[in-house]
Amino acid sequence: MNPPGESPAPGDRVGVYLCECHSSGLCDRFDFDDLAAFAEEFPETVLLRRDPKLCGEGSLQQLKDDIADHDLDRILLATCAPDKHLEEFREAAGEAGINRYLVNAVNIREQISSIHEGDPAKARAKARDQFAMGMADILATRASSKVYALVDETRCSGCEICYTVCDKDTISMVPDPYGQVKNVAYIDPEKCWGCGVCVTSCPVDAMDMTVYSNDQMEAQLQAFLDRISPDRTNALVFACHWCAYQAADAAGAAGIPIDPDFRIIRTLCSGRVDPNWVLKAVSRGADGVLLMGGKPTKCHFKSGNLRTMTRMKLIKLLLDQMGLDGHRFRVEWVNPEEPEAYAQVVNEFISDLRQLGPNPLMSRDTDYSHAKYKG
Repeated sequence: MNPPGESPAPGDRVGVYLCECHSSGLCDRFDFDDLAAFAEEFPETVLLRRDPKLCGEGSLQQLKDDIADHDLDRILLATCAPDKHLEEFREAAGEAGINRYLVNAVNIREQISSIHEGDPAKARAKARDQFAMGMADILATRASSKVYALVDETRCSGCEICYTVCDKDTISMVPDPYGQVKNVAYIDPEKCWGCGVCVTSCPVDAMDMTVYSNDQMEAQLQAFLDRISPDRTNALVFACHWCAYQAADAAGAAGIPIDPDFRIIRTLCSGRVDPNWVLKAVSRGADGVLLMGGKPTKCHFKSGNLRTMTRMKLIKLLLDQMGLDGHRFRVEWVNPEEPEAYAQVVNEFISDLRQLGPNPLMSRDTDYSHAKYKG
């Protein structure tokens, strides 16, 4: 039998930590008072701490003490790029009794303060939205020992699609213990590298992830949809952790200006993005969705991006059939060392969405049914 998913964390007591590091001046342009006030509006926030340098040794000890003193079971950080210090926070929280995956970060430095200096009002709005998406994510996260895929054997049809798309020799077909079908998929959690391509490929929704789960991803998407505003272009970007998201961090480190009218969801691989998420986003009001991964041959998970290319081809046709224009969805490839390319892709996408006009499903007072992309 496939190993069961691990149990959810016991409660919803979230400690929120804002890193106000001013060492390079980047955070001097960030409105911490506004974000702090917003964070305290969440009933799950039982502790809010503002720290001038959250990655310092004393601050990590303070985090451990807070976990014990305030009975925290989740930690949400507003800080710099997750690949810089997130592991340190997770290790410290682990020593204090919190599962490492119940600690996560919202990137307010490279992804907001250093690229949206020209529009403070929209930077504040984006910080609130990304924090809300981060809170939705951490509340939906389950404790786990590692990131790996899961199979619900009672739903598996034995189609073998997951077996054929796995590049890691992680999946095997074994006799169905319930006798519903001949064989079902079995995933070796020790071999699985957590790309999620198999999960997205499953035609009967019998698969999930321990981390970057369907609940987590859909919670972030719903938080984005709940905060759509008629006062801006509402673009959603799915960015793979290993390539596009790192290019985004590099763009922030370089201070490359980027239009603030987008929100970002980080995935481990572009192949983890479910076409249903794209369709849900656009059908419920997003002006457009941009999916970004690494270039062919550069994918961290070998062929994850190639699977994405194949899977996403029909979405433009479906959007056209829905009367929404297929140009509201785009797939682009950038490598980690290409921050200028990342910024250019995002800026051009938002510009193109403005050219199309607001999503007609959210703009009922105006007829946009004949709006066409002019590029």
